Amino acid sequence: MTEAPKDEFADYIERVFPIPGLAFNDPVKTLEQFYFENIGAIKLVREPLTEWAQGDIIDALPFADFNDNGEIVSSTKPGIIASSSCDLDRKEKIVFFPCIRSDTLQALSSYNSIIKNKVFEFFYVGETAMGYEVVVDLNHPMSLPRERVLKNLELGRITRKHSLTREGWYLFITKFSMNYLRADDSDTMEKR
Repeated sequence: MTEAPKDEFADYIERVFPIPGLAFNDPVKTLEQFYFENIGAIKLVREPLTEWAQGDIIDALPFADFNDNGEIVSSTKPGIIASSSCDLDRKEKIVFFPCIRSDTLQALSSYNSIIKNKVFEFFYVGETAMGYEVVVDLNHPMSLPRERVLKNLELGRITRKHSLTREGWYLFITKFSMNYLRADDSDTMEKR
């Protein structure tokens, strides 16, 4: 399949997204608009924009998690900005999701679906300037003080590696929305 012309694809995305109610009623159809089989390849990452924005990938951020014993384990890895762009200059905290190497997920039975962006909990970005393919783990958000992030960017301790293209950003917020904004199951909704 050939790649759709940029303007035609951009117009297509703007026409079909957001799809009122569809994300709640049929999330698979919402994701299908981005499938390679339907539209051809889309480029997800580009050089960083002039100003930092939602969807920027920043390297060397500290992330905390828990091991099987309940102890805090910290690691340093790239992160993608989840906070909306308009909040980056006014909120005290910036929310990030960790970016992990896709090859660390190869043992999962859902790996092929993850790299096709068919699994809600993950956002597959693909090849990056960091030398490996990236998958964003949407289940582990973390916030950092904005001033600390800005200071470390200014001092060169961390760097902005990528920004998302328009199409990549649409896919990112679609995956984010589907992971966090889905309606409850019908039994729970009836009890509400």
